[in-house]
Amino acid sequence: MNSTLEGNPYDDLIAIMHSRSTTDYIIETTLYIIINLMALFGNILVCLIVYKNPRLQTITFQYIFALAISDVAMAMFCMPLVWGVLLVGEWRYSQEVCGVHGFAVLFLAFVSLQTIALLAFNRYCRVVKPWLFRKIFTKKFVVLSLLAVVVSAAFFLGLPLVTGWAYFHFHSGKITCVLEFHHQTIDKIYTGVLGLVIVVIPFGSITFCYTKVFLKVQKHRQRFQSIDSISAQSSRMSVEEVNITKTLFAMVLGFTICWVPVFVIEFTDSATGNHSLPRRVYLLNVFLVSISSAINPVIYGVLNRTFRLEYYRMWPCCSCCSMDVWDIQREQEQNDKPKRADTST
Repeated sequence: MNSTLEGNPYDDLIAIMHSRSTTDYIIETTLYIIINLMALFGNILVCLIVYKNPRLQTITFQYIFALAISDVAMAMFCMPLVWGVLLVGEWRYSQEVCGVHGFAVLFLAFVSLQTIALLAFNRYCRVVKPWLFRKIFTKKFVVLSLLAVVVSAAFFLGLPLVTGWAYFHFHSGKITCVLEFHHQTIDKIYTGVLGLVIVVIPFGSITFCYTKVFLKVQKHRQRFQSIDSISAQSSRMSVEEVNITKTLFAMVLGFTICWVPVFVIEFTDSATGNHSLPRRVYLLNVFLVSISSAINPVIYGVLNRTFRLEYYRMWPCCSCCSMDVWDIQREQEQNDKPKRADTST
């Protein structure tokens, strides 16, 4: 979010883009296209795995599916326009496309962060307060909570457009369209309120939930070390829950590493109001936003053995991994004998 008067406030950034060296041009464009393809195909793969695997037809993975859908939309409709600008060196699309593009970037980022906050609350209830989890986390609750996220995102982002406070304008540093406010005072107030809604409250909730989960897991480990062989079988579900929680915590950590610098850049740019940050800082902004959409499939593959097995199955050409597939499958079969995963997880 930025404030501006009439005219284009980004002339210096446009000049810098046009004067890029061949090396910078190749590196920026190629790297961004790679990130785009990783985000697109990686998240499509996640959607297919969750859809096809009965083990993943659970409440938690419904949120993961929704998050992957959001990332697929970002990779399909937002990222290609960015590397298109990196490729030709300027925005050649219409003002209408700019408005749709800018709104979509903010909307999908809003939805992703709120969905991750819902996942954190899901883990908190499942691990710390299982009675509450069984009471509220139903398929109906998932649908209603995601619908609430979508409606709130549309409201907060559409408000300055409907009221005429702002419009979308191409930012040649961030290589995307951003909200431009006619008055700097409104810009600061809106940015502060939006920051509270989409940054402070969600990250505060995530921090609280995972702190409580971490303390609960520590107690679980201490107890688990003294469990006898009979009660160990009844605790396997808890171990599975801990593993899922670790995967989701890694996802939150990756999302945080990507988005905290973005928020710092956005708030600094809004506070100064003169778009004076170096182009490489703005470029870091757009790359981090895109990387946040690409890293989740990698995290799932590294930390979740069900996803790892499905990845290998879908890429049979990776014959060097066949032994890993066998080991993972055998481990899963052994774990499935004494228990059946609770499909409400």
